[in-house]
Amino acid sequence: MRPIPVILMAALVALTGCTAQAARDPAPVPAASGASLANLDGSEWRFVELDGRPVPAGINATLRLRDGRAAGNAGCNAYGARYHIAADGTAEFQQTLATRMACLQPAGVMRVERGVFNAFRNTAKVAIVNGELVMLDTTGMPLAKLARGGPN
Repeated sequence: MRPIPVILMAALVALTGCTAQAARDPAPVPAASGASLANLDGSEWRFVELDGRPVPAGINATLRLRDGRAAGNAGCNAYGARYHIAADGTAEFQQTLATRMACLQPAGVMRVERGVFNAFRNTAKVAIVNGELVMLDTTGMPLAKLARGGPN
């Protein structure tokens, strides 16, 4: 058996490392067309995933978009914010106000709430992907995924 040249071995190790990294880091989500974003006003959504983790059963985090105002429940507390979504998907949520209760049940509710507010703070774009509203950061990585409809 012939020994593998050092350069070939280094290339194989690097390629394997890149593949492993790609498996851990999801690919950025493509932006939606302006046509699919045009009908968001008046829509209602529920958070189904935050920071790559599913929202636990029994936690209802919601988002309603109407006339430049976003409102809903972050899992524990009610909130309201101003928002703007441009035709190219560029999005901004600002002046978020929320009630200030602490909830102990169901398990994970405060983690969900932190994820919702983190998504509002860091969203740079939104996209409609497979019927879901996806909130994206400046690099195109998903912060949150929402399904159409209100609470379960």
